[in-house]
Amino acid sequence: MAIINKSNTKQSEKDYWRTSESLINDALKLLNIKSFDTDVCCSNESVKINNAVCYITESDNALESNLWFLSSIPSGTAFCNPPFSRKWEFFQKAVEQVDRWSRQVLLVLPYTPATKAWSENVHGQNCIIYVPDGRYQYLLPNGEKSVNNCNFDTCLILIVPFKCGNVIVNYKRNLST
Repeated sequence: MAIINKSNTKQSEKDYWRTSESLINDALKLLNIKSFDTDVCCSNESVKINNAVCYITESDNALESNLWFLSSIPSGTAFCNPPFSRKWEFFQKAVEQVDRWSRQVLLVLPYTPATKAWSENVHGQNCIIYVPDGRYQYLLPNGEKSVNNCNFDTCLILIVPFKCGNVIVNYKRNLST
């Protein structure tokens, strides 16, 4: 029998969960970089991640933009924690941007490798899939910590501009401590 964990998040807030500093710090450490080029999916300027040189807000519409790499950092990496309801659209746009600019995009996505959507989107792409040893706690849209963690596993998918297929890297959270 399948165990289904139902979300308690209001439908209007599902796309606005914010990324925790611990996830950002681990991502920077895994990639051995000090900051990201662009935060592709911040709902507005006040919630952009601190470790990004530039940002694209919801009103700027990253899915319509071809400028995911806004800074002059030649080896810049864009960061994308997409709206949950449009995660695969953002994944496909990230693949386009990597192909176009020969740079890389790090996406935060649910780790669901057994699903059809994962198979259709991730399999066959050149990406490094970082799988943490547990779940990250996301922040509510207002920036406060949630009482509950998300009810799914998360991974970081680095889409790269070179051939590697799918590479899986397991890691322990809180690398910076």
